Amino acid sequence: MTDQALVPHSRRTFFRGLGVAGAAAVTGAAVPTVFTASASAAPVPGFNQEISRDEVIERAHVWVDDPRPYSMESFDVGPEDDPDILWRMDCSGFVSMALAVRFDDNPTGLTTETLHPDGGYGISHSISKDELLPGDFILQKNADSSSGVGHVVLFNGWVDGGYNVLEQAYGAGGTTSRTATYPYDDLPAYHPFRYDNIVD
Repeated sequence: MTDQALVPHSRRTFFRGLGVAGAAAVTGAAVPTVFTASASAAPVPGFNQEISRDEVIERAHVWVDDPRPYSMESFDVGPEDDPDILWRMDCSGFVSMALAVRFDDNPTGLTTETLHPDGGYGISHSISKDELLPGDFILQKNADSSSGVGHVVLFNGWVDGGYNVLEQAYGAGGTTSRTATYPYDDLPAYHPFRYDNIVD
């Protein structure tokens, strides 16, 4: 995830609602529907505080609807539209922006390692596949990756063929919304987690 050729920033909407015509019954039981974002996401009153699932998805859609190219070295504004509040344009920066998580020593967002419950910040906990709800995240730590590179994505509900994933994707060149198979394109080292301050 370090050799990305950047795709020019595009202001067109793409992948919005891909594969999210409605809720899917992947196991024969009713499952949560995909959240759709409203016209705009309001800034949260503060960071590292309680945030609703709707707010997380709306914040994510600021980039989904106005895609950013993938970069571990570049930064951009989120819903605050404040040049003093910038988020790293990689996978963990995107998820941090959506969750409104930033600290003085990580002002542009946490990493795949520090979003994890064992990452030193204590902001998340492990959940089961059956507990997944929109706004939760699915993560592979660097240490669990054969390449030594981690990745994290937002879960946004079950759909036909898997689940709607919102992510800042190295391979796709930037912000995407698409259908992924569980846990993440069938890669076994990915696991589901929940931000401790998310509220239903």
